[in-house]
Order: sequence, then C-alpha cells, then structure tokens
Amino acid sequence: MTYARPLIPYQEAPAYPTYLEVEAYAEDFRTGGEHAYAKDERWAKYWLSSKLDILASLLKADIYGIVAYPPGGFEVALADDIEKAEIFRGWILQYDRHHARWSLLVRSEEVGVDEFIRLRREYKAE
Repeated sequence: MTYARPLIPYQEAPAYPTYLEVEAYAEDFRTGGEHAYAKDERWAKYWLSSKLDILASLLKADIYGIVAYPPGGFEVALADDIEKAEIFRGWILQYDRHHARWSLLVRSEEVGVDEFIRLRREYKAE
C-alpha cells in the first residue's frame, strides 16, 4: 500500500521551518543523519510534518543544501495559483569546523527559486 501525502490547500501557507530548525537538520545530517527516514552519504530526508519534507544534501566539503518541500504537492483552485505557489524553500549553509558553527550563504526567500537552483547547482559542480 502506498501512503499518499496530503496536498497543501491553495489558501494555506506552508509551515516552512525556521532558520534554527534548518541548522538542526543540517547538523543532524552532518553528524550521520540519525533522525532521517531515508539517507545515504550525500543526502538525507526528514519528515517535518504531514505536509512537508526536508531534503538535506552535501553540495561540497562543508557546504550543505537544505530544501523544504511538500511531497504531496499543492492544491490549486485556479491555474494562476500555480505561479504564486512557493514550490519549495531552500537554504545553503556552510559549516565552519574550526569554530563549530553554521553560516547562511543563500536562502531562496531572498534570491528567488530560480537563482537558488542555479547557485545550488553551481556549488554542487565545484
């Protein structure tokens, strides 16, 4: 039996994680992904809520991408609603091993989804 995740209704804003929660997911993944429901060496998936998942990935040494997305997708009333939907929210973080702390390099809310995707690919390619 396949478990279908619920859609996010068009009038409901997704409950994306806070930056502190994003850091916690990055740290869990960096230290082995103990709380992930699926993982390998380069990525881990976490269940944030019934409507949102988190994907943590290693882009390159000490650079991590965190993406919150609705695996069930969005419910839309009108075709124009599709363009307004924030299909995911993402962050790119860097871990400073010397000082044992995280710093935010990029977040999709500031640069937009297209630029975030471009930057994520750029970090991954290096």
